[in-house]
Amino acid sequence: MQNDPFMSHDESIIDVSGNADVPIHYGTAVPENSLASEESSSDSESWKTGRKYSRKLNLTAEQAVVMDKLWFTTNVFNEIEYCRIQILKQFLRAFEFLQNNCIPVNRAYASVIEELSEIIVCLQYNYKKDSLNYQYTYDSVQGEILNHILKLCENNVREAYGIKRKINTDFPYANPDIQHQYNRKIVSKLEIFLAENRNQILDADYKTNIILNENNTSRWKTKFDEIKGDYSNPAAFEREIFRLADVNIKNPSIDLIFFEASKFVASHDKNCALRLYIHYLDKDMNSPKLDRKQLTKSIQKSLFSTTEQVHDFERILSTFIRDRNLEEAIEKANQLYLPKRKKIVIDPDAVEDVKRQHSGTVALLEEYLSDEPETTSIKTEDSAGSEELTINIAQTDAEPQIIKYREELNLTDIQQEVLTLFEKQSFNIPQSEMSTFLRAKNLFMGAVIDSINDLCYEILDDILIEEEDDYFTMNTDYYKKLLNND
Repeated sequence: MQNDPFMSHDESIIDVSGNADVPIHYGTAVPENSLASEESSSDSESWKTGRKYSRKLNLTAEQAVVMDKLWFTTNVFNEIEYCRIQILKQFLRAFEFLQNNCIPVNRAYASVIEELSEIIVCLQYNYKKDSLNYQYTYDSVQGEILNHILKLCENNVREAYGIKRKINTDFPYANPDIQHQYNRKIVSKLEIFLAENRNQILDADYKTNIILNENNTSRWKTKFDEIKGDYSNPAAFEREIFRLADVNIKNPSIDLIFFEASKFVASHDKNCALRLYIHYLDKDMNSPKLDRKQLTKSIQKSLFSTTEQVHDFERILSTFIRDRNLEEAIEKANQLYLPKRKKIVIDPDAVEDVKRQHSGTVALLEEYLSDEPETTSIKTEDSAGSEELTINIAQTDAEPQIIKYREELNLTDIQQEVLTLFEKQSFNIPQSEMSTFLRAKNLFMGAVIDSINDLCYEILDDILIEEEDDYFTMNTDYYKKLLNND
């Protein structure tokens, strides 16, 4: 099996194209002792891309021959069958575009791909057509070009599906003339074509979206921005948020969807904001770590016009945290803004008289209450004294010490702390927060991140922690590979 000349240092190759083609001499008798080798060869041929997807993509004989020269540098994206099929479909469209619209200067060549294959063989290897190595090298170079186009198509599908991480598409030949000719004749033309034809890529189906969101924990933000942009009424907004949450069911960041939705809709509909905040709290309590994100002072002012409303909502949350009855909490939130009946005024003197008569009972109750462990407290001060609504939830007992990560990684304590912090933060950590965390330990953020990536590289064959905007992100599938499964 040939090595993929486009393979970057951080990628591994699975060659699904099979062995090199062997000349077939028609009319020649086949020796009996070669039947076993032919059977083995047939099994190998069945794994070629063209043959494997011939029926599924309804390929013509010519398309199957071209696609038999393809192989995937496997990764967590193109291993998803639905994504792989969309990549291959986009490749077929791109290949047809090059065949029909990019006419070679030398009309002796049937296509621009054949023309460039000849140029590369001559400039890079200086082989002539009558040399022994020419045809083999020519076929190899043509396969390299086709697989480079395949990678451009994969990045195009990634963009369509909101995946910011792209695969390496560097062309392997450093010769300036080759680079110039290749970029001018193929890459520049395909960049325009793929951008204009991205709408030809089918939307990810339900199952695929769940897998993509599990592995790319911030992918939901793109769809969330679309939902906000299309806001028309609270019922439609809430319905779309639940649809978004439905395909993020395995995403550890699912609680953030409800929290951001609550913040956004607070200026449009109060009841909707309260319901979504309760759903956020519900998801947050099911996550490995309680984030307990609080409503800001400005949102409090938009939601609550009186201190009484604040206290009523506190009681709803307190009861929900204790009983975990989501339906009841939602129903109470829906009634929070309804007009209340006139309050009953209690005579303080009468209360004191009852207290004196039942002082023994009160003392006994106080004794019981003082012995009861404190579980949850919710406090809110007036706007002059507090910026946020604060929900304090008692921490559970510490987990027993176990060997969490694979021992061969030889991770230090601080490296393990950083990895665990990623898990608790849904695999998205602001760089400013990471810098503060490590600075408190007198460590440099860049050095710690690089050291973790270096140690994990041999296992993952890829970068574990990546920068995305102002965040550090981690692929959840990669994280799972670091865990000790004993």
